[in-house]
Amino acid sequence: MELEDLMNESIEKLEGNFYSKKFYFSYSSLNKLIWNPAVFHQLYILGLKEEKQDAHLVQGKVIHALLLEPENFQDNFIVSPGNLPTGNPKIVIDRVFAHHIELSRNGDERTMLPEFMDAILDIMKDMNYHQSLKTDQQRLDKILTPESENYWNFLKAKGNKTLLDQETYDFCYNAVELIKTNKELCSLLACDINDFDNKQVYNELPLMLDLPNRIFGLKGIVDNLVIDHDQKILYINDVKTTSKDLKDFPETVEFYSYWMQAVIYCTLVSLHFANLMSVGYKVKFHFVVIDRMFQTYAFPVQESTLNEWADRLVRQLDRAEWHYTNKSYDLPYEFATGSITL
Repeated sequence: MELEDLMNESIEKLEGNFYSKKFYFSYSSLNKLIWNPAVFHQLYILGLKEEKQDAHLVQGKVIHALLLEPENFQDNFIVSPGNLPTGNPKIVIDRVFAHHIELSRNGDERTMLPEFMDAILDIMKDMNYHQSLKTDQQRLDKILTPESENYWNFLKAKGNKTLLDQETYDFCYNAVELIKTNKELCSLLACDINDFDNKQVYNELPLMLDLPNRIFGLKGIVDNLVIDHDQKILYINDVKTTSKDLKDFPETVEFYSYWMQAVIYCTLVSLHFANLMSVGYKVKFHFVVIDRMFQTYAFPVQESTLNEWADRLVRQLDRAEWHYTNKSYDLPYEFATGSITL
């Protein structure tokens, strides 16, 4: 059997496994399917992992941990004692380290970066990185630096924890301290809740639901949910960092389709706490935003806006169902159905 046939057989098996059980869309997976079905297919159907994570996403996770679950921070993150390699050198080392981990499971006893010179050269060739240099030694010299070896040793020590550079940690720590000193934000997030408050607080709350008349469901992890029983309000608070200014956040909501995330979270919470909704509780949603200058603001979303976004979500779910049902992941819906004209 030729390599192409083997690859096709493997893809068919992975697709079969994916469709053998019900899929629950998160905001992230739904957004990827709508805007780039091919990436959705690679990540969620074929199971390939993203090698690079945007800085603002990493910052968001760190801030969530420091603010909402500080007791779990050290279990999930570790701060590098020095600067990390960046760009292609970091990608090369990360790939070589993954190769080392795989080999070690099969008894390979090599542990030092210079012991993987062949793997380094192969990866550099695959990336077309420094291939204009004349000798392999010149290429290796670009990777086998003291900084890279320190990073390699640190990877060995960190295990499965997410690695942070000091600058990222300092930014996130300062952002969290700023929120804690803001009485209004702290009250909204219930940072200072006490035994006398008639409130329930849930941080990083995982929720899942089946959708009527849909062959898939929805899921999400709500950053912060505060149930105020005196006011009969469920406050859903989603913490965001942005590299822009606060005044630009409404555009960011559209650009990243954060509106879709807001509706999904409101739907999940409303149905999960249907017993409270049935006795008159209301849902209020806020984007708690920290901008590049450490300005912070909780953007409230009006009920009329949430209703408008809910209508838009239905249309996006229709598109998702078309892709999912037809197993079509080459082009976004509008292009795949010939709806785009000039």
